[in-house]
Amino acid sequence: MSMTRVWARALACVALLSCTPSAPKFKFTHTERRGRLESNGLRFVLMPDSSTQLAEVDIRYDVGSREDPPGRAGLAHLVEHLMFQTRPDGPTTAPIFQTILDLATDMNAYTNWDTTHYRMTSRSENLEAMLKIEAMRMFYGCQNIPKEEFEREREVVRNEIRAQSSAENQIYQHVEAAIYPKGHAYERMIGGNDEQIASATLEEACEFMKKYYAPERATLLVAGGVDIDETVGMIQKWFAKIPKRAPAPRVEVKPFTVDHQKKEIEADVERPAVWIGWALPAANTPEGEMARFGILGAFFRLARASQDYEFAYSVQPTILGGQLAPLALIRIELKGLGKLDEALEFAQKAAKQAYRGWDEGSYEDMEEEQNRQKASFIEGLERLKDRTEEVANMVQFSKDFDFDSTDMYLFHQLDKIAKFDNAKVGAVVKNALSWEKAAIVVVKPGTNGIKGDVRSKVKFETKGDQQFTNVDVDPAEAKRPIRNAGTLKSLSGATKFKMKNGMEVIMLQVKAMPLVAAQLIFKNAGNAATPNNPALASAAADFLQGPMDSEALRKTGINVGCRATDDAMICGTHGVNIYLDVMLKGLERQIRAGTYSQEQIESWQKNVREQNQLKSSQEDDEYVRQVNNALYGADHPYSKSAILTTEAANKLHKDSLDDFRDAHYQAGNATLVIVGDFDPKYGEKVARDVYEGWNTGTVDKPVEAKAAKRTGPAFVGVQKSKTDQQVTVTIAYPAPAGMDGQEAARRVLSEMLNLRAEDVRFKLGSTYGLSFVRVPKIGPTSYMLRGGAIVGGTIDAERAGESIKALRANLDALRAGDHFDEDFVRARRKIISGLLGESTVTTELAQRLSTMAIYGLQFGYYNTLLQQVAAVSPAQVRALIKTELDPQTEVVVMLGDKDHLNKTFAEAGITDVKLVEPDYK
Repeated sequence: MSMTRVWARALACVALLSCTPSAPKFKFTHTERRGRLESNGLRFVLMPDSSTQLAEVDIRYDVGSREDPPGRAGLAHLVEHLMFQTRPDGPTTAPIFQTILDLATDMNAYTNWDTTHYRMTSRSENLEAMLKIEAMRMFYGCQNIPKEEFEREREVVRNEIRAQSSAENQIYQHVEAAIYPKGHAYERMIGGNDEQIASATLEEACEFMKKYYAPERATLLVAGGVDIDETVGMIQKWFAKIPKRAPAPRVEVKPFTVDHQKKEIEADVERPAVWIGWALPAANTPEGEMARFGILGAFFRLARASQDYEFAYSVQPTILGGQLAPLALIRIELKGLGKLDEALEFAQKAAKQAYRGWDEGSYEDMEEEQNRQKASFIEGLERLKDRTEEVANMVQFSKDFDFDSTDMYLFHQLDKIAKFDNAKVGAVVKNALSWEKAAIVVVKPGTNGIKGDVRSKVKFETKGDQQFTNVDVDPAEAKRPIRNAGTLKSLSGATKFKMKNGMEVIMLQVKAMPLVAAQLIFKNAGNAATPNNPALASAAADFLQGPMDSEALRKTGINVGCRATDDAMICGTHGVNIYLDVMLKGLERQIRAGTYSQEQIESWQKNVREQNQLKSSQEDDEYVRQVNNALYGADHPYSKSAILTTEAANKLHKDSLDDFRDAHYQAGNATLVIVGDFDPKYGEKVARDVYEGWNTGTVDKPVEAKAAKRTGPAFVGVQKSKTDQQVTVTIAYPAPAGMDGQEAARRVLSEMLNLRAEDVRFKLGSTYGLSFVRVPKIGPTSYMLRGGAIVGGTIDAERAGESIKALRANLDALRAGDHFDEDFVRARRKIISGLLGESTVTTELAQRLSTMAIYGLQFGYYNTLLQQVAAVSPAQVRALIKTELDPQTEVVVMLGDKDHLNKTFAEAGITDVKLVEPDYK
């Protein structure tokens, strides 16, 4: 067989807390098999994991936006999109994207300065199909991509660029260009700009693929429930015959020093800001690793303390540029340009002091920090996609590891953490953050300044007969239930017991990674619990700080975080399984011994007042208000708690938060969920020891299940003060509360709606990232078009009317039964595939069990749901369409400038529109 291979397997006992023999340890098993095809140079890494039925297939290409040719910023990103449009079976057949959508339970791709990465997850039996897809993409490239497809996909990329086209979003690009030297490989942002990418041609894209998408520049990564030998055989079968070809040289990344001078940018933004940036050593060098680690830690500490700064609204750290010459930045949003000198003085002092602390502390303190890093690293490997991403980065960038050695990447990284010298971090940070090496860019507000990305005059013309070619399905399959759909096993081992105080405990042992996830849920204690004090429930969750004397949490690095949804308050933690007792006690201490700070509350109230003075914030709030009022009624708790007003924030004080906690965070409302590799008997003992002393308290009632009665459709436009290249739009239909016997049919209907949205994306190219979703709630919910916005999604403003008209026409066609059976078949298959794609990730399983607890579902619910989806009939879905997709209950709410709102509604054929302007304060 024409390949070279390296194989390694290890079972490591990772010691934490000390090097003594009595130190707590946990087992971390990992296998890697690496190889290189001699026929073309393709590298591959296999990481089998017998604990999961899923497989992950990724491919990493060593090419990024730094290879964009002059005058074609964004070409690498466009090529990434085109790799989904390959048509191996000919130009009139379906693109490979359709096969991916039908096959994968999860998929994505991205481009950055250095890298282009594609990933897919599916069930293990689909491994060969996934490998074949990647081989076909590599072999065919842009062959058989019709010119019309290219132009449409170029329009998709342009729309993605325009989604970030405002002056506020474009500032990053201008700051980067102001600091990096002219012509530097990282001078430009990744996505490109509309004027340049609109002029790109299919021939240029094909030439780019030919130059850089060569096998020897690629690494194939496979992880999950796969057999090593079988997978090697599949790789040989599908990739070995791809011809070897010499790739073009990569664009060189040169080290650079910044000019220590003040530069100014005028932009049409609401607030001034100052950016301070430092060039860092390459991230794949020891100095670069230490600099990034130390500087990010210091910057984030500064950001957390930003509420104390009188000169700034916020302080935000970020890293721009690629791995080989990164740029560390602090963005300070100023309370006026008169605060600039104060902000610069602060930044200079902060940079000067950032190194402190790294060379302090005992040997034990440094060892504890290293152990926390080890535990955090292993936690970050639990998801297959995170595992492949981590190893892909190491393969591409590591200088201290030989791909052809018998060592393993992940254990190599653990060894590096063990040898990490914290004392040296301080010296590296001190040198990197020298004030003489700082670049300063001041952004001044001005209506004559940068407006955002400049729109090209190139217009996309839809061909009358253009349509997305679907993979063939047999419509007759809709008439038949799916036999032997399968059985879900991931939750079969779950157990439950109830304490005398009313607290329920659900436990699930999962023999996978040495990790545990725990969640403490308080049902009916979410945002909707206090409609007359709308910010109370969310603030009670967000502001609850753990006790300062929690030494165990500090030593182990275990974190506890709480958040409120509309229907529940959830505290969660995640960590190495040897710390199960620390996690459960930490959750208990967070609730019982945690505190609220009046000083923090007042500082937050001040920030809310300042944020709500921005016109953009008031416009966003009015848009969200109109959507919720239309769906649920203005008086429903979901509507009252949907936005954070200054008035709602001002109602809060420490005593009100304490009173809410005492009233709602009691055993009678609580369910504790524990998932992971632990002994259930021990888990039950710890849970009882920690929580049995809690009081039952008052059991909270659920939110009102019914929405306000509708008298007809709602069409609302919320006006913005600035012209924008995008409009934000919600198209929604109210849906009933909860998860009842119609859940299977509703999931199929939701996916059928999504297929209709995908059809518009593939025809018009103007609705990037939009999909229909239905998220169950205890109260009323909806089928809603989402994507790219906190509510709803964004669409190209110039083509929004055309797009919304097409979306609504597709829904009308669904009501009329046009291609109903084909969409039904594909949607039902997709739902079943998603249910069968069972995860062994502890946090995901904990979330699924938490959902079951919130809705009062039995452990066998998802198996029942699987069988119901397999048996659901077209007649059931048609009945739902009649009652739940009624045009008389349609909600269309848009946010945009007045001219674009009028244009969009008119071109969409929507009349009786109510235009609303925020009551600016």
